[in-house]
Amino acid sequence: MKRFVTAILALTLCLGLAACSSQTGAEAPDLQAYYDDFIASLGEENAPMMMEVTDDLVDSVYPGLSDYELKQKVLQTAAISAVAFEMALVEVSDSADVEAVKGIFQSRIDSQVEGGAMYPATIEAWQNAEVLVQGNVVALIAAGEQQTAAVDAFNALFQ
Repeated sequence: MKRFVTAILALTLCLGLAACSSQTGAEAPDLQAYYDDFIASLGEENAPMMMEVTDDLVDSVYPGLSDYELKQKVLQTAAISAVAFEMALVEVSDSADVEAVKGIFQSRIDSQVEGGAMYPATIEAWQNAEVLVQGNVVALIAAGEQQTAAVDAFNALFQ
């Protein structure tokens, strides 16, 4: 009888562990919805004019990013160079690629700080930009005066 109960408990434990492990691969939030909602929250008068970094421009802005398989991507930058506002939000298919994409986004920040941004205010804003990682989602957020709010809203997606 003890062996039977032990076997049932062991089976229950295995099934419980299997159920828990399948939840670790939880689906990432909708990155486009986050971006749209955040921009809308700024109000029409405060939101910068943005443009999408299209597929033909990806490697000129984020060299090497097109080498990685992405489940989601939202690549938006300010249409005017005097405005330091950029959001690059991607979900990589393979968790092994997270660090490489993080490096690509950090290189973008570094290049803007080291001469890409031409105005003192934009350089300062780029110095405050952040690369964030949540699971397989990597984000570059350069949001000027709204930096803290943008980062907080991004992190709230994963709580």
